[in-house]
Order: sequence, then C-alpha cells, then structure tokens
Amino acid sequence: MAMKNNPLNDIVKCDIDVSSPGSSGASFDAILLVVPGPGESGEKTMERTTAVSAADELLDYGFKTEDPAYLAAMVAFSQIPSPDTLYVCVRKTAGEEDGAGGLLEEADQSAGEDGTEIPGGSGAEGSKEETQEPGNEEETGASGYEDLAITLSRAGREAEFYGIHITAFKDPSDVKAAVAWAEANEKLFGFEYSDLGSCPVSNFSYYRSFCVYSGSADGYTLDQQPAENQYAALAWMAKCFGYDPGTETWHLKELAAIVPSALGTDQKKELGEGHINTFLRYAGCNCTIGGMTLSGEWIDVIRFRDWLKADMQTRVFQVLKSNRKVPFTDSGIGLVEGAMERSLKEGQDIGGIAPTEYDSDDNAIPGYQVSVPRVSDLTEAQRKSRKLPNCNYSARLAGAIHVVEIKGYLTF
Repeated sequence: MAMKNNPLNDIVKCDIDVSSPGSSGASFDAILLVVPGPGESGEKTMERTTAVSAADELLDYGFKTEDPAYLAAMVAFSQIPSPDTLYVCVRKTAGEEDGAGGLLEEADQSAGEDGTEIPGGSGAEGSKEETQEPGNEEETGASGYEDLAITLSRAGREAEFYGIHITAFKDPSDVKAAVAWAEANEKLFGFEYSDLGSCPVSNFSYYRSFCVYSGSADGYTLDQQPAENQYAALAWMAKCFGYDPGTETWHLKELAAIVPSALGTDQKKELGEGHINTFLRYAGCNCTIGGMTLSGEWIDVIRFRDWLKADMQTRVFQVLKSNRKVPFTDSGIGLVEGAMERSLKEGQDIGGIAPTEYDSDDNAIPGYQVSVPRVSDLTEAQRKSRKLPNCNYSARLAGAIHVVEIKGYLTF
C-alpha cells in the first residue's frame, strides 16, 4: 500500500519568475521602398506598409513588371547577400483618406544631427524651379501625391526599417524632403542621379543620406541609360545591409544588375570632392567607389554608431528590468558599467571598435574605456533623484583601409 506524501511546499517553498529578455526592436538591415501605387487592383490590396520577400509578390497587388516598384525590388533581391524582405509603402495620392489632410501634424520634424529644426518635405511632383534646401523656401514635390514626410511617418508607425529609398520620386524637392526626414528620425537614406551637372541637393551637411552618381553608363548612349541604374543606391544598400554593422565597409562592393559609369579623371575628382559615390570598373571588376554620406562621414560609421547606441540602451535597460532593484550603491552602478562594457566588447568582437594595441614603447592603447561615478562622488540630491549621471565611454573605431600607397626601388 502506497504511503501518502505531504507537499514539499510545507518545507521548501519555491517560486520561480520568468523574466523576458529586453529587445531594442531596432533593425539595421531592413529597407523601406516608397513607391507609386499600382495602376490597377490585384488579388491583394496594399493597405499598409507591407513586407515582401520576392519581387513577384508585388504582382499580386496589381503591380506590373515594368513598374518602378517591381524593378527596384528585382534589383534589391539580385544582390549577394540579398535582403530577406523589403518593406513597401505606397505613397498616397493627394486627397486620399487620411492622406495630406490630417497626418501632416504627425510627421516628425524634430532636430537633426546639428541640433537645428529640420522640417518635413512637400507634396507634389512636377515643379522644376530653383529650390532651396529643406528649412528655407516652401517647395512642391511629386504632383498629385501626399507630402513625402507624411508617407514616411506613416511607414514608420507600421514597420521597423532603417534604410529608405524613394523609387520613382526623383524630383529634387522629394529627395530633399527624404534627406530631412531621415536626418530627423535616425534613418539612412540613399538616392541616385544620372545628370552629371544636376545633383538634386546642394547642402552637403547631412550625415544620414548618401548619393550615388549612376549616369554615363559604360556602353550606353546618354538618352538610353539602363533602367536598373535608377536604383543603384538601393542595390548598394541592399548588399551592405546584408553585413552586420561594424563588419563592413561600403567601398569596393560589386553590385548585380548595375552598369558602371564611364567617367574621365576630372569628373571622378569632382564627384569625389563632393562626397558623391560612384560605380566604376577597375581591374575587370565593377565596384562602388567611396562609401560616404553627404557630409563626408563614412556610411559604415553611421550605421555602426546607430547599432552601438541601440545595443547599449537595450543592455542597460535589461539590467534595470531583470533585477528586482538595482541599488544606488557602487555595486549597483557596477551592474550598469558591466552592461556598457559588454556592449563595447561586442562592438569590438565584430570589428567596429579597434582591439587593444600597443605603441612603440609597448604601452597599451585600449580599444575602449568606460568610466562611471562612485556613490561618494554624487550629491544627496542626485541619489534621491534615482538618475545615474556621468556614465561615459570612449572607443577607437577600427575603420577600414580603402587606398594603399606603395613605394619601392629595384637594384641589381
């Protein structure tokens, strides 16, 4: 006869909490395509920003193979590595429900990299008049379409993306509006142009937008350029987003479906001095030249910086969330310091931050350093506020080698 067991809770009470890990939600490989709507209805309706994993999926929404949306997706998915998905957002026509009327106030017009207010773009295409940079005179964009800032803000609420390409909207006012929106919302925007003397922007102080000159295609006349070259910036973004932030440089990358430009020495020099990237042929290879944003900063540095910010924020948040309490003591501050160090170490392991190196006297030059205050250094008011100030770090970027200079001599 079996004997009855009393519950162990009488002696050992055991409760287990399951803590969900924090996640930043930030994605540094997702690209948004802003496209005109399809000419006719399809089997499906693209009512909101939609993820597609192949260009042919757009055919179900009524797009045709000759439409910019389809051609752009084909170019993006042709790259190696290629994106798993693309987000597609249809730019509404003016007057569509919840279009230009009510959403303008929701468009994010916060400060950009330099701290100045950057307004959103304008609405309608067609005007080719001389225009000012965003923030000066009012401009018109694609005729009959909603303000581009409204489109981007709507897409930002519906999907998590990092890169932006406006496939069929080449009007300078639309390009400038996208530049401004990307700057204010910590995104990366890429665009291209094909008229050598007509870059659509003249203000090159932006850190989050890059430009590719994709005209003068080798073997093509000026009036018969390959259609795929209209999406050169998208192709470049699609390929480089296939690499983890910090592991890549955008220089010397081969792009599928894009034809290199045939440029003279003076033209290459002028474009390079203006931080305009190109796609040229060297040693039998077609490859990107440059890798800079409009400001002259390296694209990979901006992307890695954004990743590091998101990663460190998430790790510190996880410390605060996973502990019942992080005490305002030296040991509690140490938990925050440890989270910062783990983020920097991850950045170092993937190649974005330089390793510890040594000078000619064998003195160590650390790749990164973290400093946090001691409790004794903080005032009573600071401790009472429960806000921990003065958590700082410095790190050396690993960078990349783009050009090599070699000198030598031969003797008998």
